[in-house]
Amino acid sequence: MIHESKIAFTRVDDNGNDKVIKERYLIAEAESFGDAEEQTYDFCEGETGLDVIDVKRSKIKEILNTKNNTDDIIWLAELQDVFVTDDGEEKYTIYKVAFFAKVFDSAMSYITEYMKQGYNLELVTLKKTKYKDVIVNG
Repeated sequence: MIHESKIAFTRVDDNGNDKVIKERYLIAEAESFGDAEEQTYDFCEGETGLDVIDVKRSKIKEILNTKNNTDDIIWLAELQDVFVTDDGEEKYTIYKVAFFAKVFDSAMSYITEYMKQGYNLELVTLKKTKYKDVIVNG
């Protein structure tokens, strides 16, 4: 199950002042909140004064790819799957997926290609996220 975590730690800025930094991460696969927290601590090892200040289950159903370049960012697409029930009634399911891309045009191209997988998918929203990275255990 995909989880989200938020961390806080202190760094000294260029002027010698302490600055609290907060970052958000996606955890690709965690069995529990405790497991997600542990993976976050392991991933961020080396930061001094690190606290995991929030862990929650994500509404993101799938992480579609991995980071190819250091300047790739995480995008969030909200997709709508439209289908007809046995009774002839049109229904839809909305779900979120995350993926890496460098710029909007490549993100749009990637999600457009993904939507051609054979379902009746429609793009509802596409936006940049504030997640720093995806934590993959293993």
